[in-house]
Amino acid sequence: MSDSEKSPKYHQITNSIRARIISGELPAGESVPSERQLCQEWGVARPTAADALRLLRHQGYVESRHGSGTFVRADLPGAHGKRFAPSRTIDVSFPADAGLEVLVAEEAAVPPHVADAFGTPDGSRGVRRQVLVSDPGGTPAELRTSWFGGDLTERAPDLLDKALAPAAVDEYVTDRAGHRPSFGRDQVQARLATAAERKRLQLPGASAVLEQHLVVFDAEGSAFRFDESVFPAEVWKLLHPYPLS
Repeated sequence: MSDSEKSPKYHQITNSIRARIISGELPAGESVPSERQLCQEWGVARPTAADALRLLRHQGYVESRHGSGTFVRADLPGAHGKRFAPSRTIDVSFPADAGLEVLVAEEAAVPPHVADAFGTPDGSRGVRRQVLVSDPGGTPAELRTSWFGGDLTERAPDLLDKALAPAAVDEYVTDRAGHRPSFGRDQVQARLATAAERKRLQLPGASAVLEQHLVVFDAEGSAFRFDESVFPAEVWKLLHPYPLS
């Protein structure tokens, strides 16, 4: 049985529609099949069809318009036929003057929300790297957990080595697997820090933090890295440098 056949049905539906978008069969602004149409075409229940469209939205390929349906985005991940027109860039590098401590470099089961972003089945394996970032004075400023797709375990084995410098990871992954960060989509939320985060970031009890999820795509529009960063409330960080026209 192929990997695609092992994937959940909603992943198969998502991958099918995604391929049609990338090929240009479904151009920007075109409506994609509705939940009802997907149910009929694929023989699935309504929640499965809804999950497929949700995953496409999460990956950045479609957008929903209230009362109208779901449509192909104009600003697709990657550079598919010059259809990619970013309005801003997202900085995924580490500050040059930051202190970087690699806490974890291991193979682990990918969480469901990360598997969704990668388009892989629940329970898939991947690489997890966690880095504690400190400011020049030594104060913890960010706790970043990066997930990499399971195909990189063999193609880029040094990801499992804590000695691999965090600042060298992007170049290493590009050299070994051809994945170069090209586009990102992020989400942020404010919440209370967990006990583990309070310990790592040296925070008092019941401290607020900002959590950022960033899905990193290569030039072909494939998600290959998922960053989960946690910032203390008092830390300012430039997340979105906007290009000037």
